This record gives sequence, C-alpha cells and structure tokens, in this order.
Amino acid sequence: MHRKIQRVSLQSEITKYIQDYIKEEGLIRGDKLPSQGEMVEIMGVSRTSLREAIKTLEAQGLLEVRNGKGVFVGSNYGNDFIQLSIGFHKEKERLLEALEVRHVLEREIIKMVVRRITEAEISELGQITDILMDKFYKKEEKRNEDRNFHYKIYMCCHNSVMYQMMTTLSDLFDAFWNDPLDIENPFEEGMPYHLELYKAIKDRNLKRALNANEEIIKDIRRELENAGIK
Repeated sequence: MHRKIQRVSLQSEITKYIQDYIKEEGLIRGDKLPSQGEMVEIMGVSRTSLREAIKTLEAQGLLEVRNGKGVFVGSNYGNDFIQLSIGFHKEKERLLEALEVRHVLEREIIKMVVRRITEAEISELGQITDILMDKFYKKEEKRNEDRNFHYKIYMCCHNSVMYQMMTTLSDLFDAFWNDPLDIENPFEEGMPYHLELYKAIKDRNLKRALNANEEIIKDIRRELENAGIK
C-alpha cells in the first residue's frame, strides 16, 4: 500500500485497493492484513468507508473479520469461481453466455430483493441512485457509480452466495469495457431504467422491477453486439 485513495466516497475503490494489496503482497487464505487503523492511515480514508468495504469483501468470503484479532484473507480467496474472469479475459465470444447467466440470476435476485430489502437499504439505494443519475444527466464518467448501484441491489438480496456470484460476473464485464472492447461510454441507453428499477424496488413492484432490469440487459447486449460480439 503506497498511494492514497483519491475518491474515498466510492466503496468500490477501497475494495479494489484491498484486493490489489492482497495480490501484490502474495497473501493467501488465513493471512492477516494490516490493522484497520493502519489501513485508514495509509489509504487516507475514513474508518466508516473502510468498514463498509471490508463488510462487502467479507460478504464475498474474500475477507474474514475475527473479533479481537483483526482482518484476514478469507476462505474464498483464490476460489476458481472468484477467479472466473481470468479464463474469460481473451474470450470475447463467451461474454454473451455470461450475460445469459447474469440475466437469469438477476431475475431471481430482484425477486428476493423486492421481498427482503429493508427501509434503511431502500434509503441507501436511493442515495446511490441519485449520485448515478446526476452523473448521467451531467454526462460525466459513472462506471463506479453504476457498479455501486448494482452491487447494492445484489447485497439487498441477503444471500451471500448469490452476492458473490454476481459481483464476480460484474467484475468480468467491467474488465472488458475498456480492454479489449474499448467501449468509451457504455450503458447510455439503459441508464434511465436504473432509476425506474430503483423506483420499482422502492414500491416493491416486482413486475416493474423485472421489466426495468430487462431493458438494462438489452442495453448491455446491444453494446456487445455493436462491438462485434454476436
């Protein structure tokens, strides 16, 4: 860890930083990370932001918090499924197959979220949606905000295995937008449906939520087809 996080409000920046640190230091399952106090000082982030990032990685099984002992590399680190994107990286034609998997899983996740999401989580998702849509209306870079939006929905299904699977698939797609697909501004046509998806979840309206997510998936499929993947 040698650089400070520049955008401390983005949980994904911190989680990526921690994962990069684990790889760079060659840590394996069961190895201990620096104390939370040390990480806060080194990265230049707040304890609250760091705890949220650790909570996210713990939900994926990539970290384990042991009370009174510290933070350790979790049992899922190095898992074949977690490392799925490594095998996919140069196989663009398989992205459509991965999208089919994402489509099926997201439908089930949305069903769970509509039933299980708490009022506090609805409020948190609303704040994330506001930031995402503000970036969209201002035509600003918003990939991190888009990732935060989807990750929050996945988390609200309250199923750690499903969350792990979906974040892995999402990371796979993220790796392709710039390299090797070189797509500069993906998601534009589907972005308004993110707001509709949030509103439907807030109202616990399953049909509307599924329809909105269907449009988001269609937009991703169009992006892939426009990039020559059919």
